[in-house]
Amino acid sequence: MTPRPRRRPSVQKITVILGVAVTSGLLAPQIIQSAASSPAPTTSTERLAPDPRPNVVVIMTDDMRQSDLRWMPKTRRLLANQGARFTHSFAPYPLCCPARASFLSGQYTHNHGVWSHREPFGFASFDDDSTLPVWLQDAGYNTAFLGKYLNGYGVQSLPGGRSSVRYIPPGWTDWRGAIGGGLPRSHPKNGGAHRYFDTTLNVNGSFEGHQGEYQTKVLGDESVNIVKTYARRDAPFFLWANYVAPHKGSPVERDDPRNIRRRDGRISKIVTPAVPARVRGRFNDRIRKPAGLPTERDVSDKPWFIRQLPRINRSERQAMVEAARQRAEALSVVDSQVARTVAALRDAGELRKTYVMFTSDNGFFEGEHRIRQGKTLPYEPSLRTPLLVRGPGVPRGVVRTAPFLSIDFAPTILRVAGAGLPSSIDGQSGLDEARHGGPWRRPVLTETGGRSSVAGATEAGAKLAVPAAPAAAANEPYTVGVRTSRYLLVRHLSGERELYDMRRDPRQLNNVAGRAAYAADQRRMNRVLQDLRECAGDACRRPLSSW
Repeated sequence: MTPRPRRRPSVQKITVILGVAVTSGLLAPQIIQSAASSPAPTTSTERLAPDPRPNVVVIMTDDMRQSDLRWMPKTRRLLANQGARFTHSFAPYPLCCPARASFLSGQYTHNHGVWSHREPFGFASFDDDSTLPVWLQDAGYNTAFLGKYLNGYGVQSLPGGRSSVRYIPPGWTDWRGAIGGGLPRSHPKNGGAHRYFDTTLNVNGSFEGHQGEYQTKVLGDESVNIVKTYARRDAPFFLWANYVAPHKGSPVERDDPRNIRRRDGRISKIVTPAVPARVRGRFNDRIRKPAGLPTERDVSDKPWFIRQLPRINRSERQAMVEAARQRAEALSVVDSQVARTVAALRDAGELRKTYVMFTSDNGFFEGEHRIRQGKTLPYEPSLRTPLLVRGPGVPRGVVRTAPFLSIDFAPTILRVAGAGLPSSIDGQSGLDEARHGGPWRRPVLTETGGRSSVAGATEAGAKLAVPAAPAAAANEPYTVGVRTSRYLLVRHLSGERELYDMRRDPRQLNNVAGRAAYAADQRRMNRVLQDLRECAGDACRRPLSSW
C-alpha cells in the first residue's frame, strides 16, 4: 500500500444569498423564499442579516469505548438526554489516524489511503486539499480546529521536505492544533500532543505553550474561547475539538502499572493516560475489573494470532483494573469540559441553533478475546464508538439503532450546512436518522492496514503473532470484513475466516464460519464484501437489499 495521489473532487455548486447557502433543496423552503424575495442588495454601509444556518460543534475523544459513557454523567445529561444516542456508531478502520482521515474526507480508508499512523502513512500521506473544513468554508462557515490532528503532525515533513510544525491545513479559519513534536528539545515550548502536562498548540502559525497545565483543561478553555469569539460573528461556525483522553500518554505516574510477565514469558506493558491529582482514585470503589473480563476461556475458533495469546493472569488483571480506572478518571475531566462548552453555547445564545456531537475516533479493548489493550481488529469493543447528537429537530432522549460511521460525519455536517455533497464521499448523512430514526439498511465495511498494522493492534507490550500472507499480497489490507444488523464476516489474508451471528452472539464468542447452518448466509455476506471492499462514492451507500 502506498499513499494515494492528491485529487480535488467535484462539488455541487453552492449559491449564497444574504448569507444563506442554497443547494440541492436542503434548506427549508421558507428560508430560501425569504432570501430570494428580500429587498435590493444592501449598500456597503449596511449590515447583512445574520446567517440562520446552524452551528456545528463536534467533540471527539481518543480511544474511548462506547461503554465508557457511564463515566461521563454531565455529557449524558446534556447531550444524550437532550438528543439522540446512536447504539451502532462505528469506526470502519478503528485506528486513530485512518479514522480521523475518514472524518475529514468522508471516505473509507481504501479511498483516502491513510493506512496507518506510522510512516509512510500518517499525517504526511493525507490529501487535505479538499476536506470537510474546505467545503464548509466555501459554503460560508467559519471553521475552527482544536487539539489532536492526524498522527505525525508537526513531526513528519510536508512535500518538498518542509517542516509541518507551523503548517495550517486548508479550510480552517482558526487553527489551534497540538503538534506531535518537531521543535528542538531545547525549545521552551517543545511540547507534544500525547504529553498531558506539556502541550504545545500551533495557534494560527504561532506557538502557544502549556507546560505544566493539564491538556484537557487547556482544550476546554480554548473551546469556550472559540465559542465566545465566533458566536459574535454573523456567519455560522464549525468547531472540531479533539481531546487526547483517554489515550495513553505521558508522564509516567507513581500509580501506573509496571511491566508484567505473561503466562508465555513475554512482557505485558499496560498503558494509561496521565491524570491530574484531583481526580486520582475517583473510581477505585466503582471499577473492580476491566470491562472486557471475564472473556472466553476457549479461543480455538479464533484466528491464529488470537489463539496464540495466553490467558490473562492475576497480575495482568490488576494492572488492567488500574488502567480502566485511570481511563475513567481522564474522561471525567473531559466530561467537565463538555459541560463548559455547552454552557458557553448557552451563554452566547447559540445552543438552540447548534448541533453538538460527541464521539471518539475508535473504540478500545479491555480484555475481550484475550486482547489486553488495543484496537484495529474488527471486534465490537474496537469498532464501536460513542455517538451523541443534540440540535435542531432532534428529539430529546431518543435511541437510534441505524449505523453511523466515521465516513458519515462529513456528509451529515454538510447536510446541516445546506452544502453540496462532493462526489468523492463514501458516507451518507445521518441527520434524518438522528431526527426521525430508521432501520439498519446498509452494509458496513471494516478494513485494516497490512500485516504490521494488525500485529500492532495490541498496546499491551508484545505484538500479535500475525501469520505471513502470500508475497503477492504483502501490501494488501490484512483484514477486511462486512457488518450488518445480523452478522459480522471477516476475512484475513492468512486464509482464516470469522463469522458471528450478532443477534445470538453479541460478544462474538462463537465463530460460526463454515458451519452448514450458516452456509447460505455466509455466501451472501461474501458477495456483499467482495463488492463493497473497493467501493467508491455512491456504490458505498447502496442499501443491503441491492447487493
